[in-house]
Amino acid sequence: MPRLDFKTATDILTQGPSVTLARIAERFGVQLATIARARIETDNRRPPPTGWETVIAELAETHAKELEGQVAELRRLSGTLRGAKVRTKT
Repeated sequence: MPRLDFKTATDILTQGPSVTLARIAERFGVQLATIARARIETDNRRPPPTGWETVIAELAETHAKELEGQVAELRRLSGTLRGAKVRTKT
């Protein structure tokens, strides 16, 4: 079994796509500016895309599955991470 090192672990953790406003816009098939305008807290904001609740939940589920895959790969390489002591600088 390969040994887990910091670079490998951080490569695994950062390889999956994160949920960005661009990814949200792509999922809705709209411009990034449309999503940005729906998020602002002024009178000039646009309404969010129709059905946004379902789409955001689906994106969250997809992201969670991606993260679970990353955790599984990290556990496979390190033996286990669950319950491991993490040393912090004091």
